[in-house]
Amino acid sequence: MIRLALVIVCLWHGSVQAQGEAPKGVPRKSELPAQMPFEQLEVDSIAFVREHHAELVTLLKSLKVMRQKEYEVAIREIGRTKKRLESLSKREPELHALELDAWILKSQIDLLMAKGIASDKSFDKAVLRDLIGLQVENQKKRWKHEQSNLKKRQDQLAELVGKVEGHEEERIDQQLIIHLKSVDIKSGKGKKPKQDATVNNPDKEKQ
Repeated sequence: MIRLALVIVCLWHGSVQAQGEAPKGVPRKSELPAQMPFEQLEVDSIAFVREHHAELVTLLKSLKVMRQKEYEVAIREIGRTKKRLESLSKREPELHALELDAWILKSQIDLLMAKGIASDKSFDKAVLRDLIGLQVENQKKRWKHEQSNLKKRQDQLAELVGKVEGHEEERIDQQLIIHLKSVDIKSGKGKKPKQDATVNNPDKEKQ
């Protein structure tokens, strides 16, 4: 059991280190909550794993008993993933669902590979192929989502360019007026002069 747990941690850690930096969308260590105690991070990470890939919980517990340092590496890596997914859930719910599925599939594949390594390649290759197939499909959906976002952004930019095209001089004049007013206000020239109280209140002058 402990050997299997260690293999899984190596797979997780290696997949990040191989890229030379944190993957796109994954917060660096400095971006994680600095004040969160490890005990709280541990509780949150275990809860996340129990909800989305419960089979890993037992392995993590075994790792905690035998290899504390490797266990902490695993917990922090899971914590980063959880943090990234929480951020996505607020900004892009659709992408959040795809990214969560991507993590689950990768975790399942890592577990199957680790079982194969720990048991001298004794695992169901058909299951691995099915999981890889789901992973490829998930990647395609994420790329399509990104493509859709890019298309929306292109359309927005085209609309902005269209508003300026042929109206450059008008826009220059508008911006010039705005800048000159800003200069007047900041230099004090744009302020209205204070009027005498008697001017504002003729009745008081009569008294």
